[in-house]
Amino acid sequence: MTSTGNRRDHPVLGVICKLASVALLSGMAASVKYLGAAIPAGQTIFLRGLISLVVLTGVAFFSEGIGVLKTRNWRAHGARSLSGTISMFCWFTALVLIPLADMTAISFATPMFLTLLAIAFLGERIRVYRWTALCIGLVGVIIMIGPLLSFSQGSSLGVFIALGAAFFGAFAQMSLRGMSDKEHAITITFYFSLTSMLFAALTSFSGWPMPTPKQWLIMILVGLFGVSGQLMLSYAYRYAEASTVAPLDYTSLLMATVYGVVLFNETPSTSIWLGAPLVIVAGLIILWREYRSPERIAGRLSRKRA
Repeated sequence: MTSTGNRRDHPVLGVICKLASVALLSGMAASVKYLGAAIPAGQTIFLRGLISLVVLTGVAFFSEGIGVLKTRNWRAHGARSLSGTISMFCWFTALVLIPLADMTAISFATPMFLTLLAIAFLGERIRVYRWTALCIGLVGVIIMIGPLLSFSQGSSLGVFIALGAAFFGAFAQMSLRGMSDKEHAITITFYFSLTSMLFAALTSFSGWPMPTPKQWLIMILVGLFGVSGQLMLSYAYRYAEASTVAPLDYTSLLMATVYGVVLFNETPSTSIWLGAPLVIVAGLIILWREYRSPERIAGRLSRKRA
């Protein structure tokens, strides 16, 4: 059986998978925004979850075997899946209210929320480097969202919902910390997709419109982009260290800007260009300190000896 250390000794392949993941997930976001308010977020999330379940079941059957979907960690899956589902609902809703690049830039606050949650729930000790990163990131977020709060009620609501997406996304990532070594990525993604689909189905009682053929096509693309992006993300972290592939998340701002200009005639505001680099720097500092932590170093040394 291939060891974790050997699997992660393919950085180029990991980078390719990560860039593919960013492109696919950015395409999903653009597709959601293209649907706009005509299709409720719950309806799109339901179809996305259904497509994901079908694809993941097939991948599991032909790769690891259907037994990979069995689990006993229901509590961990519940926390990760529920927080991830709330984050997705917030994300899909905010995409309709604010520009695509603005939403992407605000999502970069996730590492800062993750650090704060680690302090509150995991009792992690945060030293000067991370506190500095949090302060830098906070300034960046204030610069980004400040002007948006004064434009319109819809814009302000979109900003707060986008921050909610970043917060619950961080909670989902925190839940993953105790699961990644015990559960297969396919298993984790499968139960997240199942949870999001079930919760999305509840929104049908408020009434779902009948999509047009073009809307059906876009909704299917949302599902295919979403599950493919998640799988590529899983393989990226399988083939390369987090310190190698995680910084590539920030290329999503460039992709979101391109999608926004080409499809929606959106141009990021000056505040986004000023604040986003500060948030990106904060995220990179947090990532660097995570990579340089004694626990991570000891883990890498043990894998090399194995």
